[in-house]
Amino acid sequence: MDLAQAERDVLLGASLPQVASNYRQHLIEAFGFRDHEVTPATFQGEVATFVRSLARRLGERHAGNPRVGTTLRAFVLHTEYYEVWDALLSGFAVEGREALVRRGKLLFPGPLTAHWDSA
Repeated sequence: MDLAQAERDVLLGASLPQVASNYRQHLIEAFGFRDHEVTPATFQGEVATFVRSLARRLGERHAGNPRVGTTLRAFVLHTEYYEVWDALLSGFAVEGREALVRRGKLLFPGPLTAHWDSA
């Protein structure tokens, strides 16, 4: 699975947790891990990096797309990945935006979030 495929999956309705799980499974199979070798931490960092890159890609390529906005909105409630927050708050009109901006500004330093007020 690559970013292009993950992007297509989201556009077809997959959630970010689903994409992350599929990517992790892809890595496990590609590296030939056996079930007893896999722990919750297996490929945790790689999956996080992938999801962050995917969020950035979605925000850059699909700003304003309601399906993408809904997907990012659902995931932002469960993550502290700046890239997900930034993609959502930089490119989408979402319900509860003011509360999300306040929460995001608590999580991330001012210079990283200043542009959210004007989006």
